Amino acid sequence: MRRTLARGILTAATRHTSSIIRPRVAFSMPSSSETSKIATRRLHATAQHLKPAAALAFNADNYPTTHEKIQDVQDTPYFIDNKFLKSESTQFIDLHDPATNNLVTRVPQSTDAELKAAVDSAVKAFPGWKNTSIMARQQIIFKFTQLVRENWDRLAASITLEQGKTFADAKGDVLRGLQVAETACAIPQQMMGEVLEVAKDMETRSYREPLGVVAAICPFSEYLSLFRLESR
Repeated sequence: MRRTLARGILTAATRHTSSIIRPRVAFSMPSSSETSKIATRRLHATAQHLKPAAALAFNADNYPTTHEKIQDVQDTPYFIDNKFLKSESTQFIDLHDPATNNLVTRVPQSTDAELKAAVDSAVKAFPGWKNTSIMARQQIIFKFTQLVRENWDRLAASITLEQGKTFADAKGDVLRGLQVAETACAIPQQMMGEVLEVAKDMETRSYREPLGVVAAICPFSEYLSLFRLESR
């Protein structure tokens, strides 16, 4: 078999193309017992990605449900390496409840060092994510959609408090984000690449590979749904 590979990064879903001389060979399929063992190993590997992180545990009922003034206003932390951290910044953006103009929280304008730490963390995590199978990623998104459904009102209340949307409209924003996540669960069908027969006994194969760390900047109006759309 002779293979030539042309490489080039063009888009986030980079395609690598190779020309292959297709031999006339017979393929053997694994037995049912072998298939079962393979499936068991894959399920076990997938389960490892779904272990809950103790650092992310929270009380799902502990969130504002009225427009009453918050007595003990807390600064919003930033999130890096699976941890919530207090910013060292001295500059903050005040976030007010549009219905009452009460202060809800202060959002730090992160320092250059904190921005670099976020990028470094993403770069460090990328190789492991790159080597995570598509099916394992799919299970993570399934778990994510489950958490969104379980915390629907909590997310909607946060949107109402921050943006002034009605609660019903905010729940619709959560729904649109959920729909994007559910669509992403079908991503394996879009990650299979292509095989084109370009000549007799010759075919061209395309492969999709991750590009790397990217930044997603979303407008404030529907950040929940648009963030998930850009994250795809």
